[in-house]
Amino acid sequence: MMDEANAFRLDPDAVAHSIVKLPSLPVIVLDLLHSIEDENASAEMLSAKVASDPALVARLLRVANSSFYGLQRKVSSVSDAIFVLGLGSVRNMALSATLYESMNSQIDPACFNFKKHWRHSMATALCAEALAVKMKCARDSAFAAGLLHDIGQLILPICFPKHQEAVLKYCVQFDCSAYVAERALLDADHAAIGRVLTEKWNFPPTLSEAVGWHHEPENAAGAAPLAGVLHLADCIVHGLDLVDNPSEQVPRINANCWNQANLSWADSQALFSKVESGLEALCCELAI
Repeated sequence: MMDEANAFRLDPDAVAHSIVKLPSLPVIVLDLLHSIEDENASAEMLSAKVASDPALVARLLRVANSSFYGLQRKVSSVSDAIFVLGLGSVRNMALSATLYESMNSQIDPACFNFKKHWRHSMATALCAEALAVKMKCARDSAFAAGLLHDIGQLILPICFPKHQEAVLKYCVQFDCSAYVAERALLDADHAAIGRVLTEKWNFPPTLSEAVGWHHEPENAAGAAPLAGVLHLADCIVHGLDLVDNPSEQVPRINANCWNQANLSWADSQALFSKVESGLEALCCELAI
């Protein structure tokens, strides 16, 4: 396998150059991400930004008025949704819908199943949000990190389709996860690529670091709490197999992260149920 591994090894400069050529994300995505860590961000500011996109407003109102939230009265505006559901919930919905639309348009479905990728990302976001309180991490940051933790996986089908094909073949041949195959073939992995990508796109530094170390949270330094939440959420969601993947591989859980979460049997069952039901409801209402 050494010759094959050398043939597909990715040079860091080539990865960085390809990332630079990718289309930029919509400005609203960056605004939403940076508002998470902005103490001066207000409901009025968020409402004004979201209201500039009529299609996004329509999707948000559909979700806000769905059975998922079970509100007693009809929500008729973004500001109304923020008042009823809270700033964090509306921001998370807007981020989910906007990221999905912008990324899905760049992927060739023949090379990569983006819908399954996004379902896993949504489930990880919901799981990370639920774990955040127990693991002393901000809920909104955890949700955003969950959505974005595997963003590096999109680089291969977009920029290096032959490398993507080789990774998939390696997974089947050696019955391993994509992360293991990437390390073996590319001398890189989607987490590290994701960190480079999010840094190039000027994401908040803590978020970029957590994305880059979600498979190895012990190396995350300043972003350790967020990386730990993200790592555990990712492992749990892989274990739940919510994307109907017969070759699903569950990563080994970092013992420190598991101990920090301190989940009882009842806690874990409630968490699993919340993630499963929340995923189905949100994907349905957001038409994902």
